[in-house]
Amino acid sequence: MNEKNENQESWLLCRAGSHLCALPLTQISEVMRLLPIEPLAEAPPFMRGIAVIRGAPVAVLDLGQLLGQARTAPTRLVTARTGGRTLGIAVTEVIGVRRPGQLGSRAAVPLLREAAKEAVTAIGALDSEALLFLGNLQLLVEGVAA
Repeated sequence: MNEKNENQESWLLCRAGSHLCALPLTQISEVMRLLPIEPLAEAPPFMRGIAVIRGAPVAVLDLGQLLGQARTAPTRLVTARTGGRTLGIAVTEVIGVRRPGQLGSRAAVPLLREAAKEAVTAIGALDSEALLFLGNLQLLVEGVAA
C-alpha cells in the first residue's frame, strides 16, 4: 500500500497491550467480543489459536505479542478479510474509527520484530502516544497461513 492511499483511508484504532495501533478499515470485517479460542500445539508464540467465527475456523493472533510484548489480555476480536482469507486479531481494546485528517503525520518505520516488521507501514503520534499503522494486513494473513 502506498503512502498516498494510507493517508486517504479511514483507520480502526485499537490497543494491543500498551501499543496504540491503526488497522485499515477497508480490510476489517467485524469487531466482536472475544470468543473461545482453542490453542494450537507448536504454533508461534503470537498465535493464540483457532476460534469458530460464523461457523468457520479462523486463526487468531495476539497483536500485542506480535508487536513484541508479553502475552496480552485481549477483550475484543477484530476480523480482517484480505487475500481471500479471514484472520482474527485479538486486541486489548477497540477505541474507534478515525478518518483521514484526524491522524497526525507519519514517519518511516524503524526496525521491528521479524513477524511484524513488514505489516507496520508507518509510525505516527496521536496526542502524546506513538501510533503504529498496520497498513498491510495481507502480510499478517500470509504469515499465519505459512
